[in-house]
Amino acid sequence: MIQEWVRKITIGVIIVSFFVLSSPIWASELNVSSKNYYVDSINGDDSNNGLTETSPWKTLTPVNNTEFQPGDRLLFRANGVWSGELWPKGSGTSGSPIVIDMYGTGSKPAFIGSQTTNQTLHLDNQQYWEIQNLDISANYNNKLTRRGVYVHAKDSGTLNHIYFKNLVIHDVWPNIPHTNNNTAKDTGGIFFSIEGSTTITKFNDILIENCTIKDLDREGITLTWTSWSNREGETGGAGPWTGSTNVVVRNNYLSNIGGDGIVIQGVQSPIIEYNTIDGFGSRNNNISYNAGMWAYSADDALFQYNEAFNGKTTNDGMAWDADARTNRTTFQYNYSHDNEGGSMLFISYGTEYSRDAVFRYNISQNDRNFILTATNPINANIYNNIFYIGNGINARVFNTNSGTATFKNNIFYNSGTNSTNNWGANYTYDSNVYYGNFATTPNDPNKQTTNPQFINPGSGLVGRATLDGYKLQSTSPAINSGIAVTNNGGKDFWGNPLYFKTPDRGAYEHQLPVAAAPSNVALGIIPASSSFIENPSRATDGISSNKELFSGMDSGVQWMQLDLGKSYDISRVKLWHYFDGRKFKDVIIQFAEVPDFSNGVITKFNNDSDNSAGQGTGADAEYTETASGKEIAFSPIRARYVRFWSGGSNVNIWNQIVEAEVYGISTP
Repeated sequence: MIQEWVRKITIGVIIVSFFVLSSPIWASELNVSSKNYYVDSINGDDSNNGLTETSPWKTLTPVNNTEFQPGDRLLFRANGVWSGELWPKGSGTSGSPIVIDMYGTGSKPAFIGSQTTNQTLHLDNQQYWEIQNLDISANYNNKLTRRGVYVHAKDSGTLNHIYFKNLVIHDVWPNIPHTNNNTAKDTGGIFFSIEGSTTITKFNDILIENCTIKDLDREGITLTWTSWSNREGETGGAGPWTGSTNVVVRNNYLSNIGGDGIVIQGVQSPIIEYNTIDGFGSRNNNISYNAGMWAYSADDALFQYNEAFNGKTTNDGMAWDADARTNRTTFQYNYSHDNEGGSMLFISYGTEYSRDAVFRYNISQNDRNFILTATNPINANIYNNIFYIGNGINARVFNTNSGTATFKNNIFYNSGTNSTNNWGANYTYDSNVYYGNFATTPNDPNKQTTNPQFINPGSGLVGRATLDGYKLQSTSPAINSGIAVTNNGGKDFWGNPLYFKTPDRGAYEHQLPVAAAPSNVALGIIPASSSFIENPSRATDGISSNKELFSGMDSGVQWMQLDLGKSYDISRVKLWHYFDGRKFKDVIIQFAEVPDFSNGVITKFNNDSDNSAGQGTGADAEYTETASGKEIAFSPIRARYVRFWSGGSNVNIWNQIVEAEVYGISTP
């Protein structure tokens, strides 16, 4: 019996051993040879073995002298501070990466570099590392090429699985004066570099996620500079273009970056998503050229769900860029605002082309200078975007406009001060909206120039979730009036599927049946006045083109009132005063359900800055009267009566209304 029991036990041990040794998953999970190493800058001692929390190392010296093995974990105590370069040796394997992390509670372990080290964290010809929860800086005054994180490869084939997560990288200062556009391009937060000339080398499986990168020069994230770069006019590299693969840059926050935010180069099919950059080009001294997030010498790069704002330069200075030697770069579902250099750049250099870039379902709000710059792109496709220029902003749609490009279903909405635009001789336009201050519009067979009726344009704040004001009202003429685009990504800016019935214009695809279009319910209604009114029928006769056919009221502050006969859901008013470039004062537009306006008054426009009319001080700006009239659109309100106030103009004291239109829908 004892011998039989021993025999069964022996067989069981052999079977278990066989499965453990033959299964890569079990072997990886058990990995009995992997170790935890502990480093404590306060209580540690380098004479310890570093293998327990009670016997930690103290400095980076034993760390940098150790070749770590697959599955090892290198743990730094919270609240600790280490100077010098962190350069641990060794590589992990697939399923058993080497991990750097923190232990204990408190602030992230801080690595501050030194005056003489080029990088604070360094990997060189290494792979299978996961590094997270560290604080990295290099805050020194001397001039030196500095990086927070530097990953280098040379003649090493494919290096796999480099992950950086939850890092805080800040105050990395190279202090190198700018002399040309290439100054200090290899400095900044995270920099990947490939050199060599004997073995084609690339990275595979790079992840940079949930990191904060701020207050540094010159670049936020650059990956990857590579010597394996020859194609399309580039002959100075070591050999044929070889892109790094499976690259993801996700959910990082960058701020106060001296140069570029995120630069993607030498990469095949990267994904750059959910990143935010607040402030780039902050210290380029108008010498270097910088953008928020961009691709160069990369194929099939995908930028989506990102936000870029407060770009501080007009040496480029755009939020986004599909640069030279790129193929099929896509920007979608991104939000740019308040960038001094504009929203988007497409650029080729000679035969180094930007080819087949796609820019779709993005929103640009109050970007400055030139919203779009296009220098010789090949077949750029720009569709279903919103470009909004707010009051008082001097911006044009285009800077350069060479090359070939197609524009479809975009909404260009200009409330700014600059009406001049050159729309490009070799560009194709179809089914776009051009609303507001445009002296000319391009040859577009299906253009619209009427108000697209956003819910609340210009109301976007910081964050992609603040942009519901750019959804279309149900009465918008942009709904169901666009042109279909194939391979369109399948959804709009808000994630709604494409298409509901026929395509819409702009970044929003309306998902409900379209409401009846509002009509001019004021047409033919004879107005009343606070005093007298001459030729009252002219104010609603449907003739707005002849400024001499006006209704005249008394001098000073007066009102004209319309009784629409019944209540309507009103969403828009258009008003023409005598138009010869003059500005009328105390213009107020009010709505009510009772004729004496004694209660329930709704005011939708008021530029009475000193309350001359006694209706409250207004915040709207005075405007110049033109033959185009003044249009005020808003979410529908219920009203029967409309009052139009004015108090003379900057020319004389009289009040003349050429035409008043009130757009509403009759509902039960």
